[in-house]
Order: sequence, then C-alpha cells, then structure tokens
Amino acid sequence: MQCFSEKKTFSIFGKPFFSRGAFWSAAVLFAIAATGAFFAHAETTEEKQQSIQAQIDALEKEAEGIDQNIQATRKDAENLKDGISILNGEIKKREIEILKLSLSVRQAELDIQERNKNITITEEKIGDQKKLLASSLMSLNDYESEGMFKMFVKNKTVSAFLLSIDSLYSLQKTVKGLIVDLRDRGEELKKQKDDLVDYQASQENLKGLQAVEKRFLAQKKKERDQILALTKGKEAVYQQILAKKKKSISELRTQLFYLTKTGVSAEDALKYANLAAERTGIRPAFLLAILEVETGKQFEDGVISVGTNLGTGNWKRDMYDCYVSLGRRSAAESQKRAFFAITAGLGFDPDRMPVSRRYGNGAGCGGAMGPAQFIPTTWLLYANEVASLTGHKPPNPWNIEDAFTASASFLADGGATSQTKTGEVRAARIYISGKATCSTTTPAGRLCNYYANRVYSLSLDIDKVI
Repeated sequence: MQCFSEKKTFSIFGKPFFSRGAFWSAAVLFAIAATGAFFAHAETTEEKQQSIQAQIDALEKEAEGIDQNIQATRKDAENLKDGISILNGEIKKREIEILKLSLSVRQAELDIQERNKNITITEEKIGDQKKLLASSLMSLNDYESEGMFKMFVKNKTVSAFLLSIDSLYSLQKTVKGLIVDLRDRGEELKKQKDDLVDYQASQENLKGLQAVEKRFLAQKKKERDQILALTKGKEAVYQQILAKKKKSISELRTQLFYLTKTGVSAEDALKYANLAAERTGIRPAFLLAILEVETGKQFEDGVISVGTNLGTGNWKRDMYDCYVSLGRRSAAESQKRAFFAITAGLGFDPDRMPVSRRYGNGAGCGGAMGPAQFIPTTWLLYANEVASLTGHKPPNPWNIEDAFTASASFLADGGATSQTKTGEVRAARIYISGKATCSTTTPAGRLCNYYANRVYSLSLDIDKVI
C-alpha cells in the first residue's frame, strides 16, 4: 500500500510534470493565493466611500462643464436653437444630479452601517464593564463584611495581612476606575446614537431631494418636447411661446408644484414673495425657490410630511416626545416653551395648531410651523423683526405674509441681499444647516450643498416666468 509521502511522477503527453508531493504543495499554495486574492478584493468601508466619492467628483466635473456651456449659450440672443440647447443641457445636468444623489444616499448608508457597528461595539464594552464592576463590587462587599479584625485574625502573618489590605485598596481603585469608564462609555454611546440620528435624517433628506430632482427632470423633458412639437422648427412660434411664459401664473404654478400643494396659491406666493423681497432686499425668485425646495424635499410618497401650513403633526407627539425619545430633553423643553409662547401670544390652542410630522423612521423630529417651516425657537429670533416689517404684533408663523417675511429676513442675514450666485448659495446653505460652508464628505454636508445648488437653479427658472 502506498502512502501519500511516496513520490510518484505525474506526466502529461508522456513527459514528467510534477510529483504527488509537489501536487499537494501546489494545491495548498493555490488555496492560500486564492484566499489572499479574495480578501484583497474585499473593499473596506473607507475604500468604498473613496470609490463613490471619486465617481461623484467626476460627475461634478462633468456638470460644471455643462453649466459653463449653458451660461455661455444664455449670453447669446435667445432663439429656438439656443433654447433647445439650454434645455438639453439642463436635462443632462439634472440627470447627473440624480446620479450624484443616488451615490450620496449610498455613502450615507455606508456611514450609517459603520455607526451601527460602532454602537454595537460600545454597547458590548459597556456590558463587559458592567459584569466586571458587578464582580468587583461583590468581592469588595466580601472584604467589607469580613471586617478588619477578622481579616487580621484570618491572616496568620503580618505580611499576609498587609497583602490583604493592599488587595482591598487595589480593588477599591478598580471599582472607582470602572465607574469612571462606564460614565465615559455612556457619554460616548449617547454621542454615537445622536450622530446616527443626524446621519439617518440627512439620508432621508437626500432621498427627498432626489425625488425633487426627478420631478424637475421630467418637467424639463416635457418643456423641451412641447417646444419641439409646437414650433416645428419655426423661430416666430418659439418667440410667441417665450412671450406667453413671462408673467404667467400657470407657468409659476408649475414651478411651485410642492408649495401649492400645501394650500398656498401661486398668486399669493408671488404677491407675498414680492412684498417680502422688497422689504428685505433679496430676489423674490430666490425666496420662492427656497420655499419650494424646502417643502418638496419633505414630501414622502406624495404626502406632505413636515413643515407645511397644512402640517399633519402635533407638537407633543412629533416634537416634544420625539426629542425626549432621542435623549434630547433640553431641546424638547426649549422647543415646547417657545411653541407655547408663540401660540399663547396669538391666542391659539397649541393642541390644535398643525406642525410638521417626525420622520417615519424616527431619524428626525417635527415641529416646524407654517409654509416657511420655522421651528419655534428660530421663529422667536425673528419675531420682532417680522413684526416691525409687517406691522403684525405678534407675527404669526402660519400666516403667509409673516412666514415669507421671516424667511426673507433669514436669507438676507445670510447674504442673499447681494443677489449673486455666491451670496445666494451661501444663504441657502445657512438656511438648511446654519453654516455658510458645508462639508463634502458627510451626509449632512452633501445634503447642504445639493440643497443650495438646487435652490439657486430653480430660482433662475422662476425668474423667467415672473
């Protein structure tokens, strides 16, 4: 009987190939190499993030080129050829934005997965430390219940007694250290959970903006196809279409699709946007654009979810209880006080006043009021200024004029009075995030930048019809 250690030559076409021993060695080496190759291709979360970011950067570069072409074409006399060229460019740009948003949503998913892992690790560490603390406390209790005299009697020598005393002090030190560590771990866990909620909220808003972009894309395609069908290449017909679009309420109604769904008519929106813009020195089209996008990104499957004057939320369930459930009792109390102060000043029953709903997945809280979606504490910051501009004392966040004026004041403070792209994009970033510049590597930062660019782009479209 042959054993596997015996060397036997294998041959191919009658020529020696390798021995049986060499065969098994090669097989093992192949398995190791294959396993190594498998693990070498298993991307880490960071590598996946970098890959996605590289794709986003490439798309942004492509979008910048398209935008430059659009701006250059707009400088020329507006004719049919240029108009179609601009629409095709805007369609392509919207398609790129949708792709970028899809990639950003994926990035947010990876961030959320990583944070969930970190939370699990922290919770496991806390569990282990609690077990160790319980064991240490039991040992400490045994020492203390025994008493110093019994400990002295139990130990037959002075050195043994002193060692026991040293062990007791060491155990007390261990218990104290574990208590401090548990406190620190608890604070770390709370921060991790707070960050997770913020990331989840940003992801939901990214999805909302993606839905807005898809609607604008469909609108642009429809506009292009209608122009091609109506003009049939005739310049005169195209100029007639352009003339009809200007000062057209029906065209404005198309641009303000989401805002008009909340009960604000296109006529009232234009009237109060002009009034608020005149009072604060900003463009009315920019104000309307920010209110439209702010409302649109909060729709869920065609249902108004947050921050509209027809909000479906309740202050206690969607604002106060939500903040408490997220461990933010201080925020819950401050928003409650502000909300009650606002409703009391207006003589309203707080339980009957509509506010925004909390997110369905629990990622963020509601409580925003009226068409401008101000949270109570922020509204109070602008209440006096709004009162001085409108003459309404106190101002009402559910009133269109007051709400639009508050938004316009907020945007003016953020730099929108410059009426330039730089100033308005800056103001839009502050409106959503409180920051003039936003990160390009976090979900909240990406949301902030997409939001600001979407608002500015829409404001140009609205300008054409008002």
